[in-house]
Amino acid sequence: MFKKIVYLMLLFALYQTKAKAVVVSPQVTCVSVLPNGNITVTWLPSNDPLGEFVYYQVYASTTAGSGYTQVGGNLTPLSTSSFTYTCGCGNTTMYYFYVVAVYNTGVGPDITSPALDTVKTIFLNVTPAAGIANLSWNQSITPPLASSGGIYTVSVEFPTGVWTVVGTTSNLNFTDTVYICNTFNQVINYHVTITDNSGCTSVSSVDGSNLLHNTIAPTAPILDTLSVDNNNNAMMNWNTSTSPDCAGYIIYELIGASWIMIDSTHGINSTNYTYTGLTNNANLASQQFRVSAYDSCGNNGLQGGSLKTIYLTTISDICNHSATLNWNDYPTIGTGMAGFRIYQSSGVVPGPYTYIGSVPAGVLTFTATGLIPLTTYYFKVEAYDFSGTKLASSNRRSFFCTAPIPPNFLELITATVVSSNQIDVDFFVDTTASVLGYNIYRSTVNIPSAFEFVGFQAPSMYPLNSFSDLTVEADKNAYYYKVVNIDSCGFDGMESNIGRTMLLKSVGDHTTFTNTLTWNKYKEWGATDTTPLFCNIFRGIDGVFDTNPIAVVSFGEQETTYVDDVSNVLKGEGNFIYKIEAQGSFYGFNTTSFSNISTSKQESEVYIPNAFTPNGVNPIFKPSNTWVNYASYQLDIFNRFGENIFSTTKAEEGWDGTRSGNVCELGVYVYKLYYKTSSGKEFNRKGVVTLLR
Repeated sequence: MFKKIVYLMLLFALYQTKAKAVVVSPQVTCVSVLPNGNITVTWLPSNDPLGEFVYYQVYASTTAGSGYTQVGGNLTPLSTSSFTYTCGCGNTTMYYFYVVAVYNTGVGPDITSPALDTVKTIFLNVTPAAGIANLSWNQSITPPLASSGGIYTVSVEFPTGVWTVVGTTSNLNFTDTVYICNTFNQVINYHVTITDNSGCTSVSSVDGSNLLHNTIAPTAPILDTLSVDNNNNAMMNWNTSTSPDCAGYIIYELIGASWIMIDSTHGINSTNYTYTGLTNNANLASQQFRVSAYDSCGNNGLQGGSLKTIYLTTISDICNHSATLNWNDYPTIGTGMAGFRIYQSSGVVPGPYTYIGSVPAGVLTFTATGLIPLTTYYFKVEAYDFSGTKLASSNRRSFFCTAPIPPNFLELITATVVSSNQIDVDFFVDTTASVLGYNIYRSTVNIPSAFEFVGFQAPSMYPLNSFSDLTVEADKNAYYYKVVNIDSCGFDGMESNIGRTMLLKSVGDHTTFTNTLTWNKYKEWGATDTTPLFCNIFRGIDGVFDTNPIAVVSFGEQETTYVDDVSNVLKGEGNFIYKIEAQGSFYGFNTTSFSNISTSKQESEVYIPNAFTPNGVNPIFKPSNTWVNYASYQLDIFNRFGENIFSTTKAEEGWDGTRSGNVCELGVYVYKLYYKTSSGKEFNRKGVVTLLR
């Protein structure tokens, strides 16, 4: 700076005395150490408006302020802007330079203008440490020129001859992390550069050192998103490691209580991964992963934060045709958790997924409604951030929309009368159906609207079921029955065929000694059979049925009639009971249905002969009784004098025409008959009988 002041004073003096311009020495802008150690000094050429310039001179020294010697001779022309000092020593020694301009005004000897600045080479010093290099250097011009760029660029040479920028700084020092891996120490060279707005660049000396092996682990990557793809494979993305020497990444899964390495990727930009390994079970549970980075030296960094996959489950509601979806929470994502979107697909294989709804962050359930029974659906849940650009999907959950299993068949087999106030209904069911039970309906007419509920039968593990209706008047009505299954949702399902009981009526005819039976056709034995094969008619006397039928008949179209001749049935009181047994087959079952029991009454008959022959065909006088059951009985015989010659209380005894063992004479005798039936009815008969010999 002192030289500048002297120069200006000299210039002013010359101007005053000679009125001549002064050629000012050039402004040095850059000094660069070349790879071979030579040094190039660059300046801005001087102004010479009057043509007084003679040459430039460059001076160099290894000591600031002294020992300067001219190097390179006198330099022309005026436009010359640089000079290279071929000492080959710039990388080992710091050098100082200044440049002057020599001119001649035409009066006297040449004049040397004072130098504007002294510059020095940027001398770099590299100090090694474990895995790092500490760099420091000096300014080339103090204070820096206003045209200086002010920013130093730091470059490293590795491999030899290849320079790579590792950073920039406005300071005079820099620390570089060394990402060089070798078992042996290795020399790594650096230089720094700084540009001037005039267009030139100052380059420092090259320095290096035997840098130690890198032991610094790369920084941990941050998991960005963790999703599940359409094949239920976990797929993840993470941010690139900030360590330049990152060579790849290691993926870990939390298995039990331990983080287990499951795979790795290679390359600093390999920041996504889809897991298809043996322990992949994203469709069975939520999986948790995290990632670490490793460098080319084999240093494995810390494991970053973990994420868990969204695990989706479904709960069916077959009666409402809906599915309730539940899933675990997902941590913040992107610009923050905004919520979850729900998607649905259907078909044999999942097709395009359709958006069906969303819930805000923190809500972990959703109900999908309006599902079609017996259809396969697929669901997924997707977490999204407020920007809508960051997404994380759950596993794909398949869901079969079930419905109560309908029966393949429901057949009423028989409706049979057990007693006057009980009818049993047997029906055949499909035990594979989903049912809560069976409703039994009854009517006296076969009109759908007339059927009334009479009872409920719970399901059993057996296909053949029976229900007893205890609210009937089986002697008065024939009843229609049907069975309706109630599915597992409580709705009416399949209806059975309709069965009808048989109502039997019987009427006795005293004049013909017959009982006429009529009954309705049994309806019906099932969809696969037409009519019962036959009917057995059973008769009973005085309340006791014969075990063998009295007749076997086939059904008519609507009503069946049978006339029972009882003229040869002379025992009992004349009380006849009947029942009909219909027999058929259905679904391999031999089935039977009974009618009600109907009673017919034949009047009692007593025949009294008017003559008898003791030694002839009719030797005993005795009343002949039909359909009478005696509670008391007395027969008396009187002669013409009114004397009682015979008396008995036994109906099976008669008068043989004797009195006390003596033969009575021929003639007319008077009888008197009294009896009382078991039902309490009394009879008194008087008459005459002729004794013949």
